[in-house]
Amino acid sequence: MNHLGNVALFAAHGLALWGIVVSVLTYRSGDRRYLDSAARALYAIAGLTVLSAVALVTAMVRNDFTLKYVWEYSRTTQPFLYKVTALWGGMSGSLLFWCMLLALFSAAAVTFNRRNNERLLPFTALLLFLTLGFFLFLLNFKVNPFEPLRDEAGALVSTYAPEALRQVEGNGLNPLLQNFYMAIHPPLLYIGFVGCAIPFAFVLGALAHREGNAFWMRSARNWALFSWVTLGVGIILGGYWAYIELGWGGYWAWDPVENASFMPWLTLTAFLHSFLMQSKRGIYRLWNVGFIVATFLLSIYGTYLTRSGILQSVHAFSQEDPSVPWYFRMGNIFLAFMGMMLAVSVALVATRKALLRNDQAIESAGSRESLILYANLLFALFTFVVLFGVSSPIFYRMATGKELHHGPEYYNPRTTPIALVLLLAMGVASVAPWRRGGWSSYRRHLVLPGLAGLASLATSLGLFFASGPAAAEDFARRPKDYLYLFLCVSLCFFVATVILAEYLHALRGALTRQGTTWAGAALAPFRENPRRYGGYVVHLGMVLIFLGVAFSSVFQTQYQETMTAGDAVSFGPYTVRMRSFDSENMQRDLQTVNEQKVWVNLEVFEGGRFVSVLRPMRVFYASNPEQPSYEVAVHSTLMRDFYTLLAGYDTAAGTAVIGAFVNPCVAWIWVGTVVLLLGGLIALVPMRRL
Repeated sequence: MNHLGNVALFAAHGLALWGIVVSVLTYRSGDRRYLDSAARALYAIAGLTVLSAVALVTAMVRNDFTLKYVWEYSRTTQPFLYKVTALWGGMSGSLLFWCMLLALFSAAAVTFNRRNNERLLPFTALLLFLTLGFFLFLLNFKVNPFEPLRDEAGALVSTYAPEALRQVEGNGLNPLLQNFYMAIHPPLLYIGFVGCAIPFAFVLGALAHREGNAFWMRSARNWALFSWVTLGVGIILGGYWAYIELGWGGYWAWDPVENASFMPWLTLTAFLHSFLMQSKRGIYRLWNVGFIVATFLLSIYGTYLTRSGILQSVHAFSQEDPSVPWYFRMGNIFLAFMGMMLAVSVALVATRKALLRNDQAIESAGSRESLILYANLLFALFTFVVLFGVSSPIFYRMATGKELHHGPEYYNPRTTPIALVLLLAMGVASVAPWRRGGWSSYRRHLVLPGLAGLASLATSLGLFFASGPAAAEDFARRPKDYLYLFLCVSLCFFVATVILAEYLHALRGALTRQGTTWAGAALAPFRENPRRYGGYVVHLGMVLIFLGVAFSSVFQTQYQETMTAGDAVSFGPYTVRMRSFDSENMQRDLQTVNEQKVWVNLEVFEGGRFVSVLRPMRVFYASNPEQPSYEVAVHSTLMRDFYTLLAGYDTAAGTAVIGAFVNPCVAWIWVGTVVLLLGGLIALVPMRRL
């Protein structure tokens, strides 16, 4: 099976090279036979990469430690779920998973567009084959997942006698990755990253073929929206994993690899908004090409950051072997590929300038078209700030030999104002008139939302300063944080009122139709214009996420106490009694089990009322017994989370150090993500033809 998977990768690479050739021939000659051959090559590559992935997963499930990858990321006692998810637990496996997804998506994109978009498929297929060829080159010649394992003497483990082979044990998956959400979070990110290649190929394909058919725009937009939703949900799930696994009480640390997934999401968000202007008004074509090229390149750049070893991160996979020649180092190969794709994009823009001109002029600085332009500039600025924060430490190290790390102290002051202005634009653009914008139009639509925003601001200020002198002292200590918080609350109520008013207006219109029921009227806007009202649901999800981030960032409180069984301690509004301190049999040989646990049972009371039993623990994994992992326990409500962890312990004395955080409104982030996902799915529904 291993040999079959390895051969399948080499065959897939050969087919990718063939696909490049026939795509060029199709582009130059227009001969349909070459396009048919390219499509068949894509289908074959998809099947071969699936076969390779199945072979690798089978090897991990069967504990086949004759493969180096299986030995590094699996072990006999590892649960079945984590043997499967080890496919993306390491560099070569994750690249194989990426390549498999890209082959499947490419085959689907070509299949679904043969009827209406066949004219632009040759160059589109060429870009997809180039990308597939790049990743298959890495898999075959740089990080082959089927590389055999050798012992210290250089002998192949597969040549061992059966009895000796049974004694071989794997290292096992990183303990941080042995979490249910890591079975979901990376695949969603990969789906989002890989999906970005499809609209990139479509947009440049349309440009190369001078294609004016509007159907390709719908296909590109749907792929982009699909990628945006999956990437966004993947980012939030990564935040939830960090929240419950790392034991630091937070969910976003501006880690370089977090930022690597966030940047393409920002540019993809900008692309989706300005692409709407191209489909409706024939404007912002150059912006759209720039944003989709940036999205694709940033998705590759994120892969480069994670797999080249150029940075240190809790998410990073490996460090490059310094003995490897410079021209064959992973990072330089990635940079060469990105440079090639950037050169192709720039060449197309330079030779197709006439196609990128606006069909219509922007008539007013207050029109919806202008507001989208302002939002484009803000998204570009936001992306640049994050990109500079991620990349500048690399250049600083190259120039000085010293390490530089940008954390929240760099990002928060620079990104928060941009995010708040984008929040304001989200509300105003929803009601901005097309073509000509004037005060009379805004006055009609924004007076009520403006009053709602001001009322929420006044209420927030009143409740805060009425809470006591400690609030005023804290405000004086960090006034900027509170000003941003109050502004965020005001803008969120403003945007939510805009959305509600727009929906109620559509609801009234539906109710005036003869024979319409309340249920039918409530769903009518989503049936008749799913793109617009699905977008409103997405905006509502973003409002909830903004509020959750704002409140949890400003009002988080932290506690730590040493306790023994029977002790009761107050943590803010909660009283915690330690019922017991327990552990599994720590005398067992850790090599015979996957994990051993130490935990405390905590009874939690709020206002004298029992609310929960929490069980924070530390887990020792065989793959890394010297660094036990946190398993936090959280009592969550819509208003706040009570977050506990076992920070330390002394088994001889029977004492435990209990860390706790009170995090307001964190649940709003997770609820907002569900709302965002729902809105994205609604927006993907085809428009109803009236």
